[in-house]
Amino acid sequence: MSVLKKIFTLIIFALLLSSCGVEDYLYKKTGQDFDNLGGVYKGVDGVTVHIPEGSLPEGIEVVTITAYSLDTPAFTNVSKPVTNIYSISPAAVEFTKDLTVVIPYKETDFPNLLDEQDLKPYFSMDRQTFEVFDKDAYEPDVENNLIKISTRFLGNFHIGFPKDMVKQDDANQAGIAEMVLIPAGEFEYGAPEGTPTGLSEDEGMPQSEGTNKVYLSSYYIDKYEVSNSQYKLCEDAGVCTEPYDVTSIMYQNYYNNATYAGFPVIWVSYNQAATFCQWAGKKLPTEAQWEKAARGKTMRKYPWGDEKPADNIESTQVNYTALFGDVTSVMWGDDGVSPYGVYNMAGNVAEWTDTWYNTDSYYKKRTDGVVVEDPIGPADSPTQEKVIRGGSWVSLEDEITTYARDKAFPNYRYYNLGFRCVQPVSQQ
Repeated sequence: MSVLKKIFTLIIFALLLSSCGVEDYLYKKTGQDFDNLGGVYKGVDGVTVHIPEGSLPEGIEVVTITAYSLDTPAFTNVSKPVTNIYSISPAAVEFTKDLTVVIPYKETDFPNLLDEQDLKPYFSMDRQTFEVFDKDAYEPDVENNLIKISTRFLGNFHIGFPKDMVKQDDANQAGIAEMVLIPAGEFEYGAPEGTPTGLSEDEGMPQSEGTNKVYLSSYYIDKYEVSNSQYKLCEDAGVCTEPYDVTSIMYQNYYNNATYAGFPVIWVSYNQAATFCQWAGKKLPTEAQWEKAARGKTMRKYPWGDEKPADNIESTQVNYTALFGDVTSVMWGDDGVSPYGVYNMAGNVAEWTDTWYNTDSYYKKRTDGVVVEDPIGPADSPTQEKVIRGGSWVSLEDEITTYARDKAFPNYRYYNLGFRCVQPVSQQ
């Protein structure tokens, strides 16, 4: 692609962003034109770009440097950021000399016990998959709390710590940056033969005819249910709307109280959950994706196995039958994880899926021997309801199995209903 075509593409992309309302959650810094004499661009939050003389590509007489900042603390695939993501354009132009991008940071944003010397700059073209700059491409200035980066491309930048240095119980990261790989392959999908479907003989199929083999491509799923703090990032960005109710059964100030930042967000509809996942670069799981993450390759009654769950407050498997009087942390339940290490696939909050509810598509046994690949479920639902899985903190024993199903209209929300997201491997 020629340089002129790249610039034209960027202009079209910018217009599309504007029409989609992206500027609702981006701060925009007015662009500044530079010719081949170079100069210094001062952008949002003190971000600065130094353009050396003679650095413009052949055929380009003027470039417009513009910086945007996400109106929310950033999250990435490889780091714990201490700055927002700064999107600096033009991103498709390769300069002939190194530009210097200077990004300030605040020590008050450091995670506990982490050393300033370990800060690193990260770069991405798509604002989703970031990579750290080579050591010789940046220079820390710890006296002035900034990092200077040498680069011939502009794009998306942030400063942060390597993800593996950050404690995994950081409530702002759990469920967004931390995902679990579900490998490609076949698994037993559906309910055991004889499982009641909830229908009578007159209404249709009263019992399951058995499971079917299904093939799923590899994907990532959130290790934890989406928490209050994570959802609030999306709300603060102007993309998500506040949950229908900010209380829970026991806690009057639930959603906005830092004490419950790492607890699952509740009172959100399917539409709100889908919006959050889209904002985070993900999707709600299909029913098949949810079930494989909960069950593994073969049938098991509960995520942890076939043995019944404990029904006392010493339990560390599952929050159900109102044992604790309310939801618990998304990281609670070490003994109840699925075969892939996913938390709370049973109990705590029931979870939205992206699949329309239909009895035949789940409980009917195939007779042709075909292994369906990556099923998304029926195109619609006789009742126009979405599938809900996992059961919740008020569910009974038979409602927290890996094949227990519920359903609700997409605008439904309740005190025991939350969600988690999935992402294709190609986006990680």
